[in-house]
Amino acid sequence: MVKGLAVYNGFRLMEATKYKITRLQEEFKALGISFEAKDSLSLKVEETDSEISIKGINDYAFCVYLDKDESMASLLEKKLPLFNSAESTRLCNDKMRTYIALTGSGLKTPRTIPSRLCFRKEEADPCKIAAFAEEVGEELGYPLICKDCFGSLGLQVYLIKSKEELMEKYSELALEPHLYQQFISSSCGKDFRIFVLNGKTIAYMERINDHDFRSNIALGGVGYLNQPPKGFKEAAEKASKILGLDFGGVDVLIGPDNEPIISEVNSNAFFTEIEKVSKVNVTSLVARHIATKLHLI
Repeated sequence: MVKGLAVYNGFRLMEATKYKITRLQEEFKALGISFEAKDSLSLKVEETDSEISIKGINDYAFCVYLDKDESMASLLEKKLPLFNSAESTRLCNDKMRTYIALTGSGLKTPRTIPSRLCFRKEEADPCKIAAFAEEVGEELGYPLICKDCFGSLGLQVYLIKSKEELMEKYSELALEPHLYQQFISSSCGKDFRIFVLNGKTIAYMERINDHDFRSNIALGGVGYLNQPPKGFKEAAEKASKILGLDFGGVDVLIGPDNEPIISEVNSNAFFTEIEKVSKVNVTSLVARHIATKLHLI
């Protein structure tokens, strides 16, 4: 029997990831495909004939990558078809890379300013930070958004209300890649999650959080089956294609004129809430897409 592999983070196994693995196992089984899951720490890196690879993965026909470790994704992809690809994972994992990839495409995104590289904490000169904070505040206005480039679940997203707060946050994150973005007040606490498969929208939901400026389900947001405004699906599909995704969740902010503004794109979006809200069997469609693309069915 053909076997597929899921790889998830060895340090954090969330309930949403467990759900995703279980559902993928069910849907691949229905297609006559065995599907196993391994945590990233259990994968053994080996070097043979000057080539680095992962030990014990030759028996698998493909891998569904449920982690964000770019290096591990690249190593796995040397031996297996990877969903999503290592390059798509890299582009989506780093929010600044996502923004750069989407600029010039005609898609609207929040105005964004990257942090500047600082090698050592003691080199974070307060005068230079103040000058940079002044520049950011003048360009973006207050309040504004600060994000870790590699954050997830909305946990590393901050609302900055003044130059003093910005300087404090910059000093805190000086050694971490991060960015500053325009705050889209018309989308405060709400957005649309649009799930795109093979370049087409298959499911969507509006996420609303009445208690936080972030709409994330993990932070108390609730999903509702509301039709996205005009142009939202097309914008999500275009973003997905630009980033080379087989499938993914695109977070679209609601602009002041109800226009779509791409916020983030997730190569490893969870299925739990969107399947429950939309009543679409997202997992089945994803599994069938993978099996069809690899000519396994």
